[in-house]
Amino acid sequence: MNNVLIVEDLKPAMQWLVQSVQLAFNKAEIVLAENLQQAFEKVKSQNFDLALVDIGLPDGSGLDIVDYLTNHNQDTLIVITTIFDDDQHVFSALRKGAKGYILKDKDKDILAQMLINIKQGHLPISAAIANKLLNFFNPQPAKNNLTNRESEVLIMISKGYKVPKVAELLGIQPSTCYGYVKDIYLKLGINSRAEAAMAAGKMGLIDYTIE
Repeated sequence: MNNVLIVEDLKPAMQWLVQSVQLAFNKAEIVLAENLQQAFEKVKSQNFDLALVDIGLPDGSGLDIVDYLTNHNQDTLIVITTIFDDDQHVFSALRKGAKGYILKDKDKDILAQMLINIKQGHLPISAAIANKLLNFFNPQPAKNNLTNRESEVLIMISKGYKVPKVAELLGIQPSTCYGYVKDIYLKLGINSRAEAAMAAGKMGLIDYTIE
């Protein structure tokens, strides 16, 4: 790791990241960016071996940098460093191309060791995030308290069908279908189509196996 980009707006967190990188790669050139604009300026003018990217930046989301690096410099290893541990941020970051996800709750020595382990092919992922991924891909279907019809509706909206189309396919009125969706959201404690898809996966209703 000869060139490392750190994208972080908070000074204490920036210092923690710099010290960790220095411990892990003492000869690396470290480039700093405190916001999204600076980060874009850096990645458009220089290639990096490693990018440590915060999500919550003052002028936007660090995931935009992940998008750019994935599309323009696939040799950059992207690691998210953030306080966000919710499903939406975790899975969005990984889908966009991040190879690691570290929560800001580590001692700098622990983080440095996680970075050193990259050399052995171990991608840096916090234990809490690893457990989240395991729970997602090893669902516990026993907690499904939906009716058969509600399960059918959940499967279809999880596959991207809009409610009127679901109603058409099931031969029911759109108003009835909207009622099912409302009941599903209430039972599962969710508020969006993305959360519905995740819930369906966790309950084993959707098979995400790649054929």
